[in-house]
Amino acid sequence: MPPEEAYAGRLRPVWLLGHGLTSEELALIELRASGRLAAQRKLGPSDPVLLGARAVLRLEPDIGPISCFSPLQDRELRLDAAELGAGGVLLRPSHGRMEIERDGQRTVVSAREAIFLAGGAPAGLWLRHVDRVDCLVLANERITENMLECSASLRVFAQNNDTLVLLGNYGAALMRGLLPMSGPVLLQHACAYMGDLVDILCGEAESQAPHTVQDRAATRLNAIKSDIEAHLDDQGLNASQIALRHGISTRYLQKLFEGEGETFSEFVLQRRLDRAMRRLQSPDERKRSISEIAFDVGFGDLSYFNRTFRRRFDTSPRLVRAKHRSVPAGSARSEAPDAGSA
Repeated sequence: MPPEEAYAGRLRPVWLLGHGLTSEELALIELRASGRLAAQRKLGPSDPVLLGARAVLRLEPDIGPISCFSPLQDRELRLDAAELGAGGVLLRPSHGRMEIERDGQRTVVSAREAIFLAGGAPAGLWLRHVDRVDCLVLANERITENMLECSASLRVFAQNNDTLVLLGNYGAALMRGLLPMSGPVLLQHACAYMGDLVDILCGEAESQAPHTVQDRAATRLNAIKSDIEAHLDDQGLNASQIALRHGISTRYLQKLFEGEGETFSEFVLQRRLDRAMRRLQSPDERKRSISEIAFDVGFGDLSYFNRTFRRRFDTSPRLVRAKHRSVPAGSARSEAPDAGSA
């Protein structure tokens, strides 16, 4: 709905709070809300919620910026801009990493980096140690060819990209109620300005080299994760092998992963379990045994696979397979126990 139809008064931030928030989460919200003229209300069934967030900070009238707090972790989320009534969504995790898969492509978005998704098939997302995702939802009429091209290639924008920083600061000022914004003319201007910044961001040539040590490390880690994804089915995959291919020491490789709060082995195990879960849920894999799937995704020991699968998903491979054998092929994904609605 255009801003002038939604609200004729002053732009204001609003907290939408889900049920069952812990005292720690509420305390964090109170801290973040300090100094803001923000209203609070409960999340209702008609409120669109991105990424299964337990609390949402947005604007009324809604002109695009949304911050999602305590989103669902370590499970597949489906993001379809069309289902949100939008043309596209810019996503920027505050911490941890966001893994995205669409049309056979996979990429990783690290803390403070960003990605724009528009058009095409729905994307699968996995959040790892992410406590907040800042989003900008754009209407269909604001989507440009630059945006569609970036979305199709799953291009990731560096955290120190000048246009991204400018867009982030502008959105933060709006969310804090620091910019006087009332009436349809200013609201339309704000929408157009943010859309133009995203178009500039997507139209920029990719930087030839990261500017800082942190940027170079993030770029290298993304390349390493892509390499791991391509060789997950190799049961002999190990840190020394990957480090050698990338011309670094095993210790430095482990240090890169430690920067995101995990180890090389934990990342590999997590990705293999995710891949096994998707295959167990897939109608196309019904004729393959659990052991075949486990070995196909890189496990060499079936008992270890079963044990770690239970620990990760709080269920057994056999129960997942039994449930999804009874689900019609067309609805298998939508009824998956580990799928969340973005």
